[in-house]
Amino acid sequence: MKVLLINIFRSYGELGGSYSRVLAPMPPITMAYLAAALERAGIDVEFFDDSLTRGDDAELERVLKRVAPDVVGLSLVTATMAGAPRVISAVRRHAPRARIVAGNIHAEVYCESLLRSGQVDIVTIGEGEATFPELVHALDKGTPALETVPGLSFLAEGRIVTTPPRTRLADLDTLPFPAWHKFPMHRYKILSFARVQDPGILVLGSRGCPYNCSYCSLRVMGNVRRKRSAANIADECEWVYEKFGIRQPSFVDAIFPFGKKEGLDYAAELIRRGLHKRQVWITETRTDLVDLELLQALRESGLRRLMFGFEAGDAEELATLKKGASLGNAMKAVEICRKAGIQTVGFFMLGVPGSTRASMQRNIQFAKTLDLDFAKYTVFVPYPGTPLHDQLEAEGKILAPGDWKRYTTYPCREVPPVYVPDGFTADEIIALQTRAHLSFYLRPSMIARQLFQVRSLSLHDMADGLRTMATVALRGRFQRGGTGGDAG
Repeated sequence: MKVLLINIFRSYGELGGSYSRVLAPMPPITMAYLAAALERAGIDVEFFDDSLTRGDDAELERVLKRVAPDVVGLSLVTATMAGAPRVISAVRRHAPRARIVAGNIHAEVYCESLLRSGQVDIVTIGEGEATFPELVHALDKGTPALETVPGLSFLAEGRIVTTPPRTRLADLDTLPFPAWHKFPMHRYKILSFARVQDPGILVLGSRGCPYNCSYCSLRVMGNVRRKRSAANIADECEWVYEKFGIRQPSFVDAIFPFGKKEGLDYAAELIRRGLHKRQVWITETRTDLVDLELLQALRESGLRRLMFGFEAGDAEELATLKKGASLGNAMKAVEICRKAGIQTVGFFMLGVPGSTRASMQRNIQFAKTLDLDFAKYTVFVPYPGTPLHDQLEAEGKILAPGDWKRYTTYPCREVPPVYVPDGFTADEIIALQTRAHLSFYLRPSMIARQLFQVRSLSLHDMADGLRTMATVALRGRFQRGGTGGDAG
């Protein structure tokens, strides 16, 4: 049985709007883990990254005909679903005998409609590293064997069959390292705000989250956090350094480290191996999980930039998002990062339910008050699989259900937001995002910091950033003119 994994391309123009210039293909870590699991099971697996060809239909056709796969694996997330029909259609035309297997959050949420519409043949529920190899072996024996594989849904004689759920993997150290040797590593890049040194790679430290943020779909991974050991993560960092020359591992976890002991243990492991002299690293964690002793140890071990999901600079918006952290936590966390010599990146959302012009202005101002090194303002999206999506869907406030191209955090006039809070227009929300970025980055102090202190942006990055800001400014002027008033 031959398996072809395909990473779906979504138009950068649709996905990033005015900010599309700064987007780049990221290392597809989910696919790399699946490829490693299939390879370990003795299954012939190949990978094609549709994003590296910017959705070139001829290249996709060529790969499908060359590989002639028995199984095609797709990772379906809402952000890239607008590109899925093109890929699925190509598979049906050029590899007609292939079974299409879909996994990830969007596939789980919309399992029934995906199966009944014939877009996919099988959906994996939960983690795929154990399920996918078993289902491939079952297909080799014949379709009835699928019913013996836990964690699947598929259509049989007009009815949807769902097998018993698969137990979540308790020991993440048993996972094989991502099969990066099957991927064109030199063609991937970490986004500029998260890049300190090249080349970089993504690293997974844990799965599951005990928090219950109302906007986050990671809850599908469970509310019990399962972590890899410090030694196992360090083994992988050494491996990617020696095999691929990776200078910067970047954690994809929403929270790593999860508390002081985990952080101190990991820092000690990196220092013991001397990895801190060969690599730098970045990660994201919560503002209420750091103190000065921890951050000083992490800085010594190679941590250079820490990302925080502040999300809002307004207490009522934080309550809506059920973030469970305070504005005071945020201010303290950034202050001790500065003392420890660690750069900071802040993530903020504009247009959450209940937002007012005053609350969004507080969000914009809060990032400047914190004196962050980087700020990223996204427009709130009610992603399927989250409590806020279910609430807004029940209230009839999602503007275009199923129009997946509109589920973007960087909307524009051509691709407007899928949700707009009460009392606002789409143009106003787009203009507010423009205003937020311009007011943060086009300050003399920030320009000087990027040039002389942060210094992680290449000349190419800076040129792209300036062109993006110019595009954003021009679009913002046009959009404000269209709304007939100040955007907030």
